Amino acid sequence: MAVEIEDAEYTQFLKTLGNRIKQLRKERGYSLRDMVIHHGYNDSQWRRYERGGAINVHSLMKIAKLFEMSLSTLLDGLAEYPQASIQDIKKQRAPTSAATKGKKKTKQDR
Repeated sequence: MAVEIEDAEYTQFLKTLGNRIKQLRKERGYSLRDMVIHHGYNDSQWRRYERGGAINVHSLMKIAKLFEMSLSTLLDGLAEYPQASIQDIKKQRAPTSAATKGKKKTKQDR
């Protein structure tokens, strides 16, 4: 059986991704002009990304590298927490101190 993704679901994912890209740009103090002049993006291309236009994996990898993060961090939580920032997602997923208190660290935890 083929997996189906509805157009509305895909569109929402791209809009959420665009919001994340815009948020990261602003958090780092980059203007749209900076993206064009200093980072080699076409103005209309970058605006399309931020509005939720289609984006290929190569472009996603370049954006992740620009923001000094992994591709998985860039995409993390987009479907689960569409309005959350990366920091909010990390907080929501972090184990509480009570849950980890007294737990011996394994190699995987380190």
